[in-house]
Amino acid sequence: MLKIDSVPIAASAIWSAALSIAASVLALLWMVTPAAALGERARADVKSKDGKDLGSIEMVETMAGVMLTVKLKGLPPGSHGFHFHDVGKCDGDLSSAGAIYNPLGAKHGFLNEEGPMVGDLSNLIVSAAGEVELEILSPFVTLNKAAEESLFDANGSSIVIFEKPDDYQSEPEGNAGQRIACGVVTSSK
Repeated sequence: MLKIDSVPIAASAIWSAALSIAASVLALLWMVTPAAALGERARADVKSKDGKDLGSIEMVETMAGVMLTVKLKGLPPGSHGFHFHDVGKCDGDLSSAGAIYNPLGAKHGFLNEEGPMVGDLSNLIVSAAGEVELEILSPFVTLNKAAEESLFDANGSSIVIFEKPDDYQSEPEGNAGQRIACGVVTSSK
């Protein structure tokens, strides 16, 4: 029997306490790893600045990040900047969506030595018919509500589409011009 401050303590009590602490630590680690959110789903119903429905973006958590399935119609043809933004609002001129989602304080763009931001995505290429349908993986965000880079932080998040292509390096939004469409990211079952 072990004594701490002259109080006898059974080895089984110490072992039990150690196991309880280890289990708590493992549970906490599970909560903040991508595996904890594997299969979690979200969606953004995208509307133009004037309120026209353009389609939706479905999201699912994978072991490699969040897979986005984009199905949109009615956008101008060509290449468009495309980002997650740090506020779950799409009001007025769409500035309510805030800046590109950047909880880790990086610089903007895939071509920036100090980037990319968590919310950076590759450009959307819209057909001559105004349609885009694609799957794209974002390895930087998560749907895990306990993680630092979660899309479900206190003020939510949105997806914003810009009038011009992102140059992947200019601050703050890749020289992509005006915001033309937006969708609030919401949890889905």
